[in-house]
Amino acid sequence: MKFSAFLFAITISFSCALSIAIADNSPGITAYQKGDFETAARELPPEAKAGDASAQRYMGHLYRQGLATNLDYQQSAYWYLLAAKQGDREAQSYMGLYYVDGIGVKQDFQLAAYWLERAALAGDPAAQNSLASIYRNALGQPRDYDKAALWYEAAAKQGHPIAQRNIGRFYERGRGVIANNIKAYAWYRASADQGNTKAAADLRQLRAKLTEVQIQSAEELAKTLPRY
Repeated sequence: MKFSAFLFAITISFSCALSIAIADNSPGITAYQKGDFETAARELPPEAKAGDASAQRYMGHLYRQGLATNLDYQQSAYWYLLAAKQGDREAQSYMGLYYVDGIGVKQDFQLAAYWLERAALAGDPAAQNSLASIYRNALGQPRDYDKAALWYEAAAKQGHPIAQRNIGRFYERGRGVIANNIKAYAWYRASADQGNTKAAADLRQLRAKLTEVQIQSAEELAKTLPRY
């Protein structure tokens, strides 16, 4: 299975944040981060079963990629969901994507939007981009270009290259925002600078429509935009 193109206010208490910080220093997570997946697969289950959200998220990673385990999307979804319910924003983002495509769970756009919104509100740029695409494409939600533009721009301002191209297209077409070719060009430039070939193509096409003065202005604006 492949993820679709939808390539994410919750408040995490101090105690939850502390728990995650401690978990990130756990033997299982340390082993995973070092690429020692055999040790990770041995150490993570007791941590995850004890309720550690970060360990649960990493269990989801192991099963999603088949690392020292069988490739098993249902098990991956199981562990991501446990972590998501504890406020782990990365797990929430993955659950949103799983529900979009029906990976390890039954496809459900309402639940996809539910989990993506939680992760997006927690500041996850991938979830923000994916949630915007749900509104843009009317997946289980009424089509809403205003909300799509809001979330694309939120992700773009964090340097997300796909979101930067997406908000650039919105500015070029005037969807959810006032049409502005200078801003469109600048966002295309920021995205293209990060290797987005589609944004590079958009940039070339738009450049042909602008004057040299407009291009210069757009290039200056692009310099102020974030990159990962």
